[in-house]
Amino acid sequence: MEGEFHMITWTPTVKDYNAKLRRLEQNADFAKNDDNVWFRGITDPWVPQYSMDDFNAHFQRDNGGAFAPTSEIMSKVKNRPNSEADQAAYRWRDRMGSEGIDLSHGVTTTKVYTDGDPKLPITVYTPQMSDPDEELGAIVAYHGGGWIGGNVLVNQNFCRYMAEQAHMRVFNVDFRLAPEYPAMAGFDDCYAALNWIVDNAGDLHVDLNTVAVYGDSAGGTTAAAVAYQDRKDGHNYVTHQFMAYPCLTLDHDVAEKIDWPASKYHFNSVTKERYDNDQLFVGKGMDTLRQVYVGSQNVDDPRISPIEIPDDIMAKMPQALIAIDEFDPLRPQGYLYAKNLAKAGVNSHSMCYYGMSHAFLDKFGIFAQGQHFADTAATWLHQGLTGQTK
Repeated sequence: MEGEFHMITWTPTVKDYNAKLRRLEQNADFAKNDDNVWFRGITDPWVPQYSMDDFNAHFQRDNGGAFAPTSEIMSKVKNRPNSEADQAAYRWRDRMGSEGIDLSHGVTTTKVYTDGDPKLPITVYTPQMSDPDEELGAIVAYHGGGWIGGNVLVNQNFCRYMAEQAHMRVFNVDFRLAPEYPAMAGFDDCYAALNWIVDNAGDLHVDLNTVAVYGDSAGGTTAAAVAYQDRKDGHNYVTHQFMAYPCLTLDHDVAEKIDWPASKYHFNSVTKERYDNDQLFVGKGMDTLRQVYVGSQNVDDPRISPIEIPDDIMAKMPQALIAIDEFDPLRPQGYLYAKNLAKAGVNSHSMCYYGMSHAFLDKFGIFAQGQHFADTAATWLHQGLTGQTK
């Protein structure tokens, strides 16, 4: 399946990419702000304020289109619901994703299956090591796609690189999607995968002293929800949660109170056009998600809307690292999650990537910001960042 899709048409030169990465690395360190969040702004000083990053702008003009292969678990679906909202969801699914570049070296890829119903495919990335049976910490990864799309092939290059840089085993979970499987099917899959990995830690050579959940976009929401359920059930398996641009709520009224008006983003014509294309989590897109994903479930359930995590459980949540980006409808929601965790006494780090737009990690290896975030996360998982205690 991996060889069937080749969507990349533009990439920066290696020289330009490495130069940008070095400039990103020169930003000031984390500092605690008035919200008790350890915050760090990441910008390329060569890019003017309130402007789209030059690599990002170039990619918008010259790219190969969506990278949306059918996932293994969804390939088994025979009958699809076909309401007007369902059809809108399928159109979103077909437009999602980008193909990135593999920056890892010596990482092996295998596949395992859970023993539940359904048997979930999990792709495992293992770093190069002298003893293949060495126990390593685990990262359980959930791909983005608004719970209606996405694929483990889209985030695979980020996962491979994390396996190498963090020297951990990364478990990339293939889970069921709406509208074929509305909530809570996808969440149940993701939570079951965490528990199956823990239960089979010996066979999987996992060191349970470090178990992180990770996700981007809707996958970030799922990572937060899995950490919540882990704490609610009293398991306390999850030691770290890290994510990029998560959605915090699917409640329309709550979102209206959190989200920014477009005027607050300082858009120019280029950034405004890109923002207008990121409408899955606002406006009509949000309505579609509520219909096809939330369905009859309670939208205020913390497993759907983590902003609703009660205070007593929020105080028990694992430490967090949350990346947000400048021209993103979910920017205020991601930061609010970091703020809520800090308010509850949880060690919370957040980074804002200026000049970037939603789903920039899909272009891993093309946008240096993705590698920068992965490098930061790897350090955070093992050595800690400013203000972090292990």
